[in-house]
Amino acid sequence: MEYSKLHINSIKSWCISRAITTAIFSAILIGGSYFLTTKLEFLSGTSSLYINIGVGIIIFFMILNTILYPSIEYKQWKYRITKDKIEFSEGIYWIKTVVIPIVRVQHIKISEGPVNRRFNLANLQIYTAGGSYTIPNIELKTAEEISEFLKDKVKEKVEANDK
Repeated sequence: MEYSKLHINSIKSWCISRAITTAIFSAILIGGSYFLTTKLEFLSGTSSLYINIGVGIIIFFMILNTILYPSIEYKQWKYRITKDKIEFSEGIYWIKTVVIPIVRVQHIKISEGPVNRRFNLANLQIYTAGGSYTIPNIELKTAEEISEFLKDKVKEKVEANDK
């Protein structure tokens, strides 16, 4: 069985979410830097310059994370669900592959944030005794289908254990 990709709107969703985060943190960093150097006169001269350069570098990398990384992340993300396992691969610099035997699944949760809801996307969270795993930004309909499939498999497992 072939791997499935996340929905193409994942890129837009990640960009918008990260842009909001970048805007908020940039405002906090710039405001904090201004407050420390100008209002409190806590740091002045060369120290103030270093603070401003540091803030600029942090904001640069946050903007890079907003604009460039979603496309790369989208290309790396893939998942596959078979009758006995869930497998997905993610990462930008270090690729991580996770294989979850379906018999280990305890419960499933579908969640939508405001940005994902705009694009009809959802995150599928899969819980096992060892932790939780998320397949992000898949179509809501697909997430519901996968959830039903996994619920049926979990139910079959419980019924087999009861016999």
